[in-house]
Order: sequence, then C-alpha cells, then structure tokens
Amino acid sequence: MLEQAHPLAMFFQAFVTQTIGYFFVVGLVFLVVWRWGEERFRGSRIQAKKRVDQKQLIFEVKNTLGTLAIGTVSAVIISLCYAAGLTKLSTDASAFTWWGIIASIIGFLLLNDLWFYAWHRLLHRPWLYRRVHAVHHKSVDVNPFSVYSFHPFEAFILGSAIFPVLFLVPIYLPALGVLQVVGLMNNIMSHLGYEFLPRWYARIPPFRWMNTATFHNLHHTRLNGNYGLFFRFWDRALGTEVPEYEETFLKRGAALQASNSN
Repeated sequence: MLEQAHPLAMFFQAFVTQTIGYFFVVGLVFLVVWRWGEERFRGSRIQAKKRVDQKQLIFEVKNTLGTLAIGTVSAVIISLCYAAGLTKLSTDASAFTWWGIIASIIGFLLLNDLWFYAWHRLLHRPWLYRRVHAVHHKSVDVNPFSVYSFHPFEAFILGSAIFPVLFLVPIYLPALGVLQVVGLMNNIMSHLGYEFLPRWYARIPPFRWMNTATFHNLHHTRLNGNYGLFFRFWDRALGTEVPEYEETFLKRGAALQASNSN
C-alpha cells in the first residue's frame, strides 16, 4: 500500500501521477477553449485583448511544477499521518451518514473559502505582494495554465487549511477526493478567461453567491477586490467586491465584439 512505502517513493509516484493527470486536464481545456474555441467562443471572452504568449505559458508551467511538488509533499505527510492513526480520516462508510458526508464537504468548502479570502487579502499587502503574490499576478490574461502558477510560499499556505481539519474533524476519506476535484474544477473555471455561465446565474440564489470566471478575472485586471475562492459573500460582507462585477458579467464579450466590428 502507498502509506507503507518509503516516503521518497511515495513522493515520486504521487508527483508523477498528479502532474500527468493535472496537465492532461488543464492542457485539454486549454486546447478546447483557447485554441479550437478561440473564434467559436469569441462572444464569451472576458478580456478584450489577448495577452497570453509562449513566454507566459512557460512561466506558468514552471511555477505549476513547484506548486504540484509542494502539494505532493502535503499529500505524503497526510498519508503518513493517516497510516500512523494520527488523523480523523476513516474509510468506514458505516461510521458516516450521507448527510454527514455532504455536510463535511460543504463545511470544508466554506472554511477553505474563508481561509483563502483572509490569506489572499494579506498577500495583497505591499510587502507580501512584491515578494510572493506578484508571481501569480504576472498572469493578467488568465488561462487554464495560470491556475497553479504560485510562489512556493503561497502554494503551501493556501493549501494548508486542510491540516487542522484532518486532525480535529472526522472525515470520510473519499470525501477528500471529492474536495480535490471540486477545487480543481473551480480553479480552472476561475482562470478560464471565458464566461460560459448563463446571465441569470448572477441574479438567482444560491448561484449569485458563487464565484464565476468573470469574478476572478476582474481580480487579475483590477488587482484589488474579489478575493474569494468559491463564493462572493466574504467580499460582499467586507466591502471588497469589485463594484462593476455584475455589470461586467452581464456584458461579457461586449468590448471584444465591438473591437472586432470596427
């Protein structure tokens, strides 16, 4: 079993598996949306000017490899702690109800969103921004390869919300896989550069409280505001939402269509 292997062997196996899987998914989305769909999805494009070039993609891939390595170290630590019986993780489905499993997933998403919001705002303080967060913001015109383009410190701190939960809260082990999938899908959507959600999404609860590609895209173009990861309500409650978010969401592609018609 993986948890009984040497830690270095665990790291290598997990890193290679995770890297291949990640770049397959992200690369496929990039090819479909940014290459095959560049003209087909023109009306869904968020930014009027396309800035992505080979230099940006190489920079993003390099930083992503570092982020994946740090994530793999965290996964190995979790596996070792689980094997030693130090966590609250369990594979015994009978010990949980389905409602309990769903509640734990939603609860962690809320906690992770608060963790992300707090650290994200802190990372925008001048000292930390220049030395850490500026790496991620080099991607102004975000694309799927921007998702994990982080400074190593940011990669570690944003992913560390899971540790106190594992040691304090009983969690059904497969739920971690669900959380990982949901997190990756949300991150890809946030950095897609295209908005495919219907316009009513920003008006009808509970969808209007959730993140969109436009929401996070505005963060990369405005630099401040829209700090949330999954949801809007921390930004709304604390007055950090970009004021023109909903207007931009509704008018997607308008600037690009106008420029192409001239």
